[in-house]
Formats: sequence, structure tokens, C-alpha cells
Amino acid sequence: MSIASSQRSRRAAARLAERPATAGKSPEERAWDGQVAHEVMHQEVVEATFDRAEAYARLGDFKRAVEWLDRAAAAGGDLSGTCRAQRARWVREAPNR
Repeated sequence: MSIASSQRSRRAAARLAERPATAGKSPEERAWDGQVAHEVMHQEVVEATFDRAEAYARLGDFKRAVEWLDRAAAAGGDLSGTCRAQRARWVREAPNR
């Protein structure tokens, strides 16, 4: 039983598609790609943390909103002026803070 050439071509294409995107790249290029991927993931974590803070604020849980904003600041560096002002408002709104 033989495999038709079109089937072989499809299987070969599928195997090539499964190969990592780093195939044929120099070690420097792979290191750069890894660094960029890491930075993108880090930025996504920071943005998700800000989103969580805003979600708690919308729910009226300002204490948790401030906690998440502080986590975002710790992960991403200093807060912008707008975020610092927002944090100050949330601190005033949070009971027993």
C-alpha cells in the first residue's frame, strides 16, 4: 500500500509546521526571541494586574483594588501620576485601610 505524493506532502508540511520557530536561527536570534517573549509575558501580567485592580474598584472593594494596584506597581515599576491619583482616591474610599 503506497501513500500518494499529495498525502506525503501534507504530512511533510504538517511536520514542518510543528517545528519550533527557532529552527535555522542563530543562538543570538533565539536568545533575543526568548527575551522578547519574556518581556511580552511580563507586560501581560502587569496589565492583567491593573485590570484586576480596576475590576475590584468597580465592585466597590477599594481595599482589594489598592492591593492589586500595589502588586502592579511592584511588578511593573513605579505608577504613573494618573495611577497614583487613582490609588489615593481608592485609599480614601477603602474602609479601615
